[in-house]
Amino acid sequence: MNLMRSISDGNYPWTGMMFGLTISSVWYWCSDQVIVQRALAAKNLSHAKGGCILAGYLKVLPLYLLVFPGMIARILFPNEVGCADPDVCYKLCGSRSGCTNIAYPWLVLELMPHAARGLMMAVMMSALMSSLTSIFNSSSTIFTVDIWTRIRKNASEMEQLIVGRLDWSIDKN
Repeated sequence: MNLMRSISDGNYPWTGMMFGLTISSVWYWCSDQVIVQRALAAKNLSHAKGGCILAGYLKVLPLYLLVFPGMIARILFPNEVGCADPDVCYKLCGSRSGCTNIAYPWLVLELMPHAARGLMMAVMMSALMSSLTSIFNSSSTIFTVDIWTRIRKNASEMEQLIVGRLDWSIDKN
């Protein structure tokens, strides 16, 4: 197992690790509208800086929240999650390339008690709803500030508020 794989590796060559991952990470943290909007919504500059630093430290958590459960699922369910035969994989999860996408649901369904399953579903739905509302708010802000104010140069704040809310409800539907 090597982090810097050969350039001819079909899954993830070192060039993808060095250039592709770096570029997408810089885009996400520096110019993704959702992240930037959350930083701009801070109370003051020191809160924005502190929030960005805290978010950077919290990015270590996916190692524990995503990678370790996947490794545990592969150990606990080697025939389901770690299937090697494409035909067996296709029967289990509908994919010939592997069943890693079912690792987390298998852990939740097989190991958690019923009440915790419901709580986990509520947590996952809450995270989804939070992400969607952030995207809708970002879209609404971009449309209102960047497009609507160019169409109507003297738009009042009330008009921009109404246009932003209309755009948000159109995006939602």
